[in-house]
Amino acid sequence: MKLVFSKNSSNEIEIKIQTGTVLADFSYTEMVRQLLQDNKFEDTNFGTLTAEEQQKINSMLDKIVAVFNGEEKDS
Repeated sequence: MKLVFSKNSSNEIEIKIQTGTVLADFSYTEMVRQLLQDNKFEDTNFGTLTAEEQQKINSMLDKIVAVFNGEEKDS
């Protein structure tokens, strides 16, 4: 799954999610659906985010993947 991060005119972080070749507004349900199919984030695009912001987001994404790995082991 590919996520695309950017900042809007208010300096708030916005997220888009790529499904196939289509870039759409972020949806938690779509993210979970894709993680259940293939538990990884690939080619995350951070746009103009700072290195610190990128590090925090990568840490969060790693924790999300770990949660899905834990659920797979319990099944």
